[in-house]
Amino acid sequence: MNAPRCIPLEAVTNEAVGGKAEGLARLLRYGFEVPPGFVIQGATETTLPSDLEAQYLRLGGGKVAVRSSAIGEDSGDASFAGQYETVLNVEGIDALGAAIADCARSLQSAGATAYRDRKLGEGEVRMNVVVQQMVDARAAGVLFTANPMSSRRDQIVVDAVPGLGETLVSGRATPDHWILRRDGTVVDGEIQGEEPVLSEAERILLLDGALRAEEHYGAPLDMEWAIDRAGELRWLQARPITRLPADPNELDTHPDPSHVYTWCNIGEMMPGAVTPLTYSVTGRGIDLGMQSSYRRSGVSVPPGEGLRYVGMFFGHLFLNLTTLSEIAADVAGSTKAQMCIALCGRDIDEIPEPQPAPKLKRAMSGARYFYQLSRGAKHRRDLEALVASLSLPGPGKSDAVYRAIDKELPKVWKAYELHLLSSSSSGAISPILLGILAKGEEPTQEHHAQVAEMLAGAKDVESADIAEGAERIIDKLLAHPDSKSAFVSATPEAALRWIQSGDAGDAGGELERYLARHGHRAVRELELRQRGWADDPTPLITSLQSGLRARLQYGTRARPEEQPRRSTDHPVLRRLLPIAHAAIRCREQTKSGLVAVTTAFKHAYRALGASMEAEGLLPDEDAVFFLTHEELGELVRGRRELAELAVSRRRVIDYQMPLHFPEIFCDRPEPLRLEPVQREDGTLVGKPVSRGVVTGRARIVETLEEAAELQAGEILIAPITDVGWTPYFSLIAGLATDVGSAVSHGAVVAREYGLPAVVNLRSATSHYRTGDLVTLDGDRGTLKRA
Repeated sequence: MNAPRCIPLEAVTNEAVGGKAEGLARLLRYGFEVPPGFVIQGATETTLPSDLEAQYLRLGGGKVAVRSSAIGEDSGDASFAGQYETVLNVEGIDALGAAIADCARSLQSAGATAYRDRKLGEGEVRMNVVVQQMVDARAAGVLFTANPMSSRRDQIVVDAVPGLGETLVSGRATPDHWILRRDGTVVDGEIQGEEPVLSEAERILLLDGALRAEEHYGAPLDMEWAIDRAGELRWLQARPITRLPADPNELDTHPDPSHVYTWCNIGEMMPGAVTPLTYSVTGRGIDLGMQSSYRRSGVSVPPGEGLRYVGMFFGHLFLNLTTLSEIAADVAGSTKAQMCIALCGRDIDEIPEPQPAPKLKRAMSGARYFYQLSRGAKHRRDLEALVASLSLPGPGKSDAVYRAIDKELPKVWKAYELHLLSSSSSGAISPILLGILAKGEEPTQEHHAQVAEMLAGAKDVESADIAEGAERIIDKLLAHPDSKSAFVSATPEAALRWIQSGDAGDAGGELERYLARHGHRAVRELELRQRGWADDPTPLITSLQSGLRARLQYGTRARPEEQPRRSTDHPVLRRLLPIAHAAIRCREQTKSGLVAVTTAFKHAYRALGASMEAEGLLPDEDAVFFLTHEELGELVRGRRELAELAVSRRRVIDYQMPLHFPEIFCDRPEPLRLEPVQREDGTLVGKPVSRGVVTGRARIVETLEEAAELQAGEILIAPITDVGWTPYFSLIAGLATDVGSAVSHGAVVAREYGLPAVVNLRSATSHYRTGDLVTLDGDRGTLKRA
């Protein structure tokens, strides 16, 4: 082993002296103010470098900081924060020798050894020790050039304490805390004392330096700093932020700042964050399907296959209302207000009225548009034929599997086109009904409730059979003498094995028929990563257990008695209602077909993921969903670094998933905390979508796992419900959601079941707690404590 030796920081050229020393040397080379110092390479407890005293005197012989710089420390994979020794305010050569020995000894401490073996594996590691002139700090702290909690690269985090930063990194002091934008704007701040530790000018000084360092490093940094009594800034550390996931805004749309976006409609169709693969397939499919259907209607959509109507921010999908309003410019009988009401339930003033096309073009386009609306049955048959024509691969060589998927991918665009064409009439009919009732004025809550009651007359709706089919299975289970012990009291996995065995009798056959019809459905069913019930019946079994438990307890179905519906004397409404009901049925049928197409591609992409895992291209099958379709092709063709990117993206989706955004916004949105729209008495106000008033215990449910706790007669309060939740609808007494619309699947099934329902309550899931006694008013669109 070579003897320990001293190297001035300015002479360090590589990482052989450890990450901390190398980081300080880089800062010096980039022109940053770093306290003068040296590094002892190969420091030991017993042997000191021969020139240690000379190097110490070169620093002035006063107080110094002695810090570890072991190999692997301060790297992108392992920070070793607090694992090795740091000694501050060391003065005198004897004290310096003792501090160096302390640092060297810490290499073999139990905590450091366990951490090192877990992070770097077993092996010999040498200790290096940095010795620097001590900064007489007025303030000190840490700075991250990306937010380590959210991975956002557009935010800078600064923590500051008075005096030495050791009290901060050791956890003995609570710092002033700022989150800054890159232009220095304060996003959030928390001050501990009467006055902030840092002035605005000092924050900007830190920000400018950190951004400059990040540019040199080419990666987000974790930096330590101190400001001395004279107001001079000194940089004490720069290292990559350890295990920072991918940027949650990496795949964001680059919007026109004047364009208006919304999560309405698409947020119900695709709730939460989507995976990159889903964005490149489903998101693109929605957009290209819109473009094709608009062109069929005579709308002047620019050529090309770039995304025009769908945007993505923070992994969530949004609709571009500005570009969507072009249909109002080209199609007679269509207005910007109607488009906004169909999507958002109200007109959006932020969207300018589009410049109308010449009257002849509008008339011709209007005729083509209404012709397409009348051909819903034809579009449904075409989609059924498309489903039958799919030819997607199973397991095989990854390059062959990818080419086969890529060849079939245009059928996804076609499926969305056919679904959007067949469902356009259901989207168009609601604003027409509202307009007739409101007589040209802004629709009231009562008008929305009346439309909801009218739409409730639709029969034989595909999504409603998801709940009815679950009830049929429960009926068969009730007739079996062993259902309580073998099904209700069992784990979902054991219950599934029993019902699929011959021991379950007719119940097993009913489940088999149910999965044959609805097995491709699921919660978030257009997300490619989400398995359908046929592939993973566990969520369905859990809902059946809850339903059967309630039936055993109460003896009858929890479905409320159907209330008589008022007829309308309005001649136009009487003619429109059968058309509206047929449009809803058609939309639900083609949605099922669209999900069937998506499910076929889910299976194909999983086969691709399995092949890539077997060939060493991906670490596991699931990683396939965190690259776009195009990137998967690049990976197959040899771009191996994409595997690491997929893993990094997977680690950020838990941050993206629960984010909420303004209903309407321009340019880029900023995630927000949902603020309730409430009256002085605390009543939340939303949009009524299914009539009726009910009082019952609240059940707050944000995941399907939580839904398993639902009891008969409870009022389900959820962020959103899609078709995957419907097996629970026979159990509940009412439905309240943070977001939604009158034509969402949850609203459709609620009306079919006669359940009072209110959507767009914005913050009901955080405003109430499970067990609260609440009154849900589906006539007035309110939810309040009883």
